[in-house]
Amino acid sequence: MEIKGVGSNFFVPKENANPKVKSAENSSKLDKVEISEMAKQMQTEKIEIKNENLIKERIANKFYNSDEVINQVAGAILKEIE
Repeated sequence: MEIKGVGSNFFVPKENANPKVKSAENSSKLDKVEISEMAKQMQTEKIEIKNENLIKERIANKFYNSDEVINQVAGAILKEIE
């Protein structure tokens, strides 16, 4: 088997070589997504309600009374006042 040297000849395609393919910059029609303020507000309220329900559940289950949570809160307070 004979191996000939590796040449530096490689194919470099020209931009827009395929006329059917257009870049977004050249296209006059661009897709756009807009989210209304009402939809944004509804999503925020939905998250707040989920968080509120989670907090209420944790209070009922005495999650926040655990030594681990108390130590984390105390550590955060100490960092703030230092």
